[in-house]
Amino acid sequence: MSDPLLESEIMQRRVLGRTGLEVSLLSLGTGGPSLMGQRSGVAEGDAARVVHQALDAGVNFFDTAEAYGDSELRLGRALRGVPRDDYVLATKYRYHHGGDDVAGDSGLIDGKTLEAKLDRSLERLGVEYIDVYQAHGVLPSRYDEMVDRHLPALLRLKEKGKIRFLGVTETGSTDKMHRVIQKMAEDGHFDTAMITYNVLCQNAERLAFPQCEQSNMGVIIMMAVRRAMSRPARLEEVVADLKSRKLIDPDSVPDKEPLGWLVHGDVESVPAASYRFALEPPIVSTVLTGTANADHLQSNIRAIGQGPLPRADRERLQKIFGHLDEGLGN
Repeated sequence: MSDPLLESEIMQRRVLGRTGLEVSLLSLGTGGPSLMGQRSGVAEGDAARVVHQALDAGVNFFDTAEAYGDSELRLGRALRGVPRDDYVLATKYRYHHGGDDVAGDSGLIDGKTLEAKLDRSLERLGVEYIDVYQAHGVLPSRYDEMVDRHLPALLRLKEKGKIRFLGVTETGSTDKMHRVIQKMAEDGHFDTAMITYNVLCQNAERLAFPQCEQSNMGVIIMMAVRRAMSRPARLEEVVADLKSRKLIDPDSVPDKEPLGWLVHGDVESVPAASYRFALEPPIVSTVLTGTANADHLQSNIRAIGQGPLPRADRERLQKIFGHLDEGLGN
């Protein structure tokens, strides 16, 4: 007998901005600490079963990147045989020659290299087109240069049918004020934005969401949980630092289990509360979870299905952390 919590009717869908694509409110990413199980010791077959568990639950949005080791290969093999119209596929390209996700002073790739990267991703994923192709981790200082160098090539690749829509992901802790998202909203070149938003990093509500709404960009939430919300010791460390710098009231939350008060009623855990916090803004199209663990995925699906946090809890979180511009989450 199937688990009723995993039946597709519990999975709400929202429109991904101007793309018009209907995407599941919870989406499955292949990055984060796990890298689709590559860093956490999950065998590829088990990771593939998590992909199909997600599909069975109504998840239809999958996000990966060329920088995530063999995640594109793993995801592509897991989706083999699934009708292409049944899922929305997003991947990312490294827009510079640097060896990590932050460009620094490294030079930008040219259009020929960009197309070669896309072709490699298409081959690894085993598909003929990418629904959302994203420039990965764009720094505010490099955004204008990236647009000048890459937008013409990206538009040509759209004309060829290799890409349906264009997106950019911000750099999280580096771009604490969401300046790249603001630039995107102004120029209108990109259809989607991947934004850091979580209990400890709420300033997208002030600095990014209104702009995305005005420009009708689809909003993909990253870092809703990550380390700070999933590892109790890390959360205590972050809260202690905020208190020591007088960025939050020392009496606002306990030193131990600082967010334990969120776990009551149908709120099962701090990570569950974090997903429920992230899904509430109407501008949010989908919230990424990066797990390759079947039990974790089931818990996250259940949390999303239960809807937003109790109003009083959300308001308390906003009062404590809503003023911060710290780019927290990891």
